[in-house]
Amino acid sequence: MPKAITDVAIIGGGPVGLTAASLLGHLGIDCTLFERNKTTSFHPRGHVINTRSMEILRIIGLEEDINNASLPIERHAGIGFFTSLAGDKIGVIETRSNPEWRRIEQSQSPSLKRSCPQDRFEPILREHAGQYDTVSLHFDCNINKLSKDDDGVGLEWQAGNGATGTTRAKYVIAADGPRSDTRDAVGITMQGKSIGQQIGIYFHADLWDLVKDRPYLLYWIFNAKTSGVLISLDGRHRWTYNFGYSEDESREDFTEARCLDLLRAVIGTSGIDIDIKNIMPWRMQARIADQMSAGRVFIAGDAAHPLPPTGGQGMNTGITDVQNLVWKLNFVLQGKAPENLLSTYTTERRPVASFNVEQSARNAQAMARKGLSGMLANDSDLLANLEGPKGAANRAKLAEGIPEQRAHFDYPGQTFGFFYESELITPDGTPAPQMEVVTYSPNARPGHRAPHLPVRHKGRDMSVIDLFALDAFTLLTGPDGSIWRAAAQQLDDDTLPALNVYCVGDGQEVDANTESWCALYGSSPRGAVLVRPDGHVAWRATDDASGDGGELLAALWRATGQTGPAPTQALGKKVETDARS
Repeated sequence: MPKAITDVAIIGGGPVGLTAASLLGHLGIDCTLFERNKTTSFHPRGHVINTRSMEILRIIGLEEDINNASLPIERHAGIGFFTSLAGDKIGVIETRSNPEWRRIEQSQSPSLKRSCPQDRFEPILREHAGQYDTVSLHFDCNINKLSKDDDGVGLEWQAGNGATGTTRAKYVIAADGPRSDTRDAVGITMQGKSIGQQIGIYFHADLWDLVKDRPYLLYWIFNAKTSGVLISLDGRHRWTYNFGYSEDESREDFTEARCLDLLRAVIGTSGIDIDIKNIMPWRMQARIADQMSAGRVFIAGDAAHPLPPTGGQGMNTGITDVQNLVWKLNFVLQGKAPENLLSTYTTERRPVASFNVEQSARNAQAMARKGLSGMLANDSDLLANLEGPKGAANRAKLAEGIPEQRAHFDYPGQTFGFFYESELITPDGTPAPQMEVVTYSPNARPGHRAPHLPVRHKGRDMSVIDLFALDAFTLLTGPDGSIWRAAAQQLDDDTLPALNVYCVGDGQEVDANTESWCALYGSSPRGAVLVRPDGHVAWRATDDASGDGGELLAALWRATGQTGPAPTQALGKKVETDARS
């Protein structure tokens, strides 16, 4: 039975809602999740967990479980384009199979992008969230009515067994999908459009003989009978095939018999047993909410920005949404920040989500322009004659457009390069870099994700990002930054959030090459960088010219949404610090 009173109610038990529950549980915040379905997803649906999402899940100890449930790394080596699995190769986009691309990927993060289908990912999240005493999960429980006021939100619910009740929450996170009832109930409007209708077939078949020497995540298929994308879920037995169909056809036209016939064309050979598990119609959308909150109700994931799957950004954008929101909720609930801190959720996340929606649509359109559209209905004359010796010229024509599609499949600049520009960030006068999708140039400019740097701490090799806690700010100083450490030790006010302090450099407690640290973080041995709980830089000092408690306090005060001058009484004794003199 759901609680009568909770700090945070979560509507939606998909990847985004369950991630929110896990993050809130990690912080010890009382939360109650409502999901209308009886269990987690049966259909694999989304599968890409990008590197930034993996970093977020790493913080709460889920990286190993997700790695174990994902497509093996050795089967995640690139993207292939074929007339069928048994047919002709059109082209390949190499990713991890290329040593240089692999080196670049490993230099950017301690984590790796993985392919973990939703029917494996969601149970991991559900089990993890359920381990927290402060988290209450209620599947088969629908929200029928929502009413909000200045002090909280009332949720009227009905369980599958007919039981009804009301839960009162201080805040609500709605991750209830693209047709969000919550979004409509609180009057948040959307802009954008639907750009096609699709079918997703989940099936089992042993295709090892056809793919063992082609270890790809995606197999784009183009032939006279079908065009779409075959997704490898485990590298051998589990697959989904997604394809577009025209507006003059209906989802009811795709019977199991017809879908089986299409899968035969995808595979390109007879004699292989195919077991169709599920046929799921869906619609590709490129839409964004005009606001991501209304009072005490916040929307996240597809409820806020349903976007095309071309780029794998949907679930990942939602995971980063709730990470941005949860640390702010934590400080507000603790009384460490004013409620207006929460207004920066829309300010910071909507531009990122908008870019991801637009880039995903650009990816789909770029494929279509080159005759490679498998996710939109494809009536290209090329498809009628692609196979065999007579189709060689047409295959070569398609192949010309494949290298241009890298941004669709390999996008570290998009993953790491986004940055926040809000009143929480103290600018340092450096210009914003040009956003690039494929290329990531590490940058610790205020607003950006603090870059990965291999370090050694307490006898363990790790990344500097492993030092960032979800419940505290982190101050990184250079080896000669004693003034900043002393300034941090002066801060003493119950209204301030926790601040962890580390000294980085050769032979320091966080042992790293000083020159590398300074170059990567745009600082100096005397400088300091303040990092938010979500791993984004809030403030940066390149040296200690103005190194006093007042500047650091002002940056911390601003980063928590406080207005007006920081209180001078906060400059008192000392805070807990891991720095060693």
